[in-house]
Amino acid sequence: MDSLVTTGDVLLYIRILVAVMLVVVLYHTLFIVVDLRKILRRIEGITEQLESIIMKPINVADHILAGIVEYLNEQGGEGKKRK
Repeated sequence: MDSLVTTGDVLLYIRILVAVMLVVVLYHTLFIVVDLRKILRRIEGITEQLESIIMKPINVADHILAGIVEYLNEQGGEGKKRK
């Protein structure tokens, strides 16, 4: 009857099992976090590329509009001087 497992032994085994499972969970969490960082870097790169693609036509339109406004201001100033 000496080979019977006591409740203290069962609790000890459960604690060891919980500790091992916690280590495994933390290990997997570490890899998940690293993968998420890689994914976020890729998303950031794609976002920067999309931003540059979208901003190029807007910048060109802004320069054209600024040129037109400047031209109209010059023409309007000359018209007032002629009177």
